[in-house]
Amino acid sequence: MVRAVFFDFDHTLYSHTQKDIPQSARDAVKALQSKGIMCVLATGRHLVELRHFPQAFELGLDGFVTIDGQICLDKDFNVISSSRLEGKLLESLVSLFDSKKAHVILIEKDRMYANTPKQSSDATITLIRHSVGEYTGKPLYMGVVYIEPEKEKWLSSLLPGGRLLRWGAPGVDVVPEGRGKPAGIKAFLNYYNIAETDYMVFGDGMNDVDMIKSAPLGIAMGNGADSAKEAADYVTTSVDDDGIRNALLHFGLMV
Repeated sequence: MVRAVFFDFDHTLYSHTQKDIPQSARDAVKALQSKGIMCVLATGRHLVELRHFPQAFELGLDGFVTIDGQICLDKDFNVISSSRLEGKLLESLVSLFDSKKAHVILIEKDRMYANTPKQSSDATITLIRHSVGEYTGKPLYMGVVYIEPEKEKWLSSLLPGGRLLRWGAPGVDVVPEGRGKPAGIKAFLNYYNIAETDYMVFGDGMNDVDMIKSAPLGIAMGNGADSAKEAADYVTTSVDDDGIRNALLHFGLMV
């Protein structure tokens, strides 16, 4: 029985071609909720960023698994689960931030800021929005490092206890080892007393692979990365071709 559905945001729920959430996806969310199925966002983005996409809040979603599962929120944006960066990983990430050897974004609960004004020039994504600032000493929950894939080994050597989650060609998210969207989803399920066998996920990116693999039913979008498709139980059509609705129709969750 499916009691919750988790959706990635960029290129899954939200179309960067249409610059909107397709009407078919909006209808799908309403159809699921009418059956008592919770609809939850599971994204690498911070709530601060999501506020630049008002469409994400028009849906009346039942919760938010944000910054790759590091902070989970209920529908009223109350924190129900969080995981901070600590120890050597925290120290090393702040050291990299201060050294400016790479463009680094530090993420607090209510703020995100960078060590330089440089941003990605990748036109396929909406740029991460941030201000330039200094580390305040407040708890950090995630880092973002703009670095080419061939330099990941170098970055890993600088961040003991860290895990790199590549979200695209420009860069990676940094979370503690063992963390990621599946950990955030598990915390969300536990909070609402939903069995770990009773949910499904939709995703498209490299940072969705673990989420898709670990779910009882993992759906990859037709426009997704090859790695996401290979991990999926089912590959639907693209976000611009009613992918969410078509998958729900396929599995009998929508008529």
